[in-house]
Amino acid sequence: MNRLRVSGYKSHRGLHRENNEDSFFVDDKVGVYVIADGMGGHEGGEVASNIAVNTLGKILNFFGNVQEKKIPQIIHKALQEANDDIIEMRKRNIESSNMGTTVVLAIFFNELVYYSHLGDSRAYLYDNKGMLVQLTTDDSLATEMVKQGIINDNEVRTHNLKNIVTRYLGTTHLIVPEVQYNHLGEGDCIILCSDGLTNMLDEREMLSILKQNFSVGPQSICNNLVDQANKKGGYDNITVIVIQSIS
Repeated sequence: MNRLRVSGYKSHRGLHRENNEDSFFVDDKVGVYVIADGMGGHEGGEVASNIAVNTLGKILNFFGNVQEKKIPQIIHKALQEANDDIIEMRKRNIESSNMGTTVVLAIFFNELVYYSHLGDSRAYLYDNKGMLVQLTTDDSLATEMVKQGIINDNEVRTHNLKNIVTRYLGTTHLIVPEVQYNHLGEGDCIILCSDGLTNMLDEREMLSILKQNFSVGPQSICNNLVDQANKKGGYDNITVIVIQSIS
C-alpha cells in the first residue's frame, strides 16, 4: 500500500555566511527528497551542491516506474553520475578545483523509505512513539576517531575535526555508499538536514521542537528547527526537510 505523505522544508544561510551553499530537492508526488551541503568556499560549494541536487533529482524522479529491488541500483547510479558531473565542472573551472558536496537523500516506496548519504548531512526517524533515531552515521574524521576509541561520543559535537568529512561527492575515488531502508508507520517522520542544524542543536533540543510542533505539521517543525539553530548562533547554512507519513 502506498502511504500518503506531507512535507515541509526550509533553507537559511545562517547568521554568519555571505551566501547559502546548501541546495535541496523536494518532489512529494514521486517521493524523492535530497539535501546537499556544498564545500569549497562561496561559489564552488554552491555550484557543487546545485549540480548534486539537479542530477540526483533528474535521475531519481524516474524510480517510481521500476521494481522495488532496483531502487538501490538507481540510487547508486544517480550518486555516481552526480559525482562525475561535479568532477567535470571542476575540470572546466580551475577556480572551483576543490569543490565538493555532502549529500543525504530519501526515497519513499509503499511503506518503506530508502536512504543514503555521503558526509555529515543526516537522516533521522521521528517515530509515532515520540522517539528520535539518527539513521545515518557521519563520514567524518571525528567519527572515525570514535570508532578507534580515541574519543567518545560526547566529544564529537565539539571536536575540531568534526567537520572534516571523509566521503563526499566530487572525488575521483568515490566509494558508493550503502543504501538502507526503514519501514514507516502512520505518523512517522523522516528528517533530512545539513550539519548547520546539528552543529547548533543536540538531539534533546531537536526532540523538544519535534514534540511541540508535531500536531501543527512538517512545515512548522522545519521553521522552528531553523529558527532555533539561528538563535543558538547560526554559524553555518541550515537546511531541513521533514516528511511525514500520514496514512
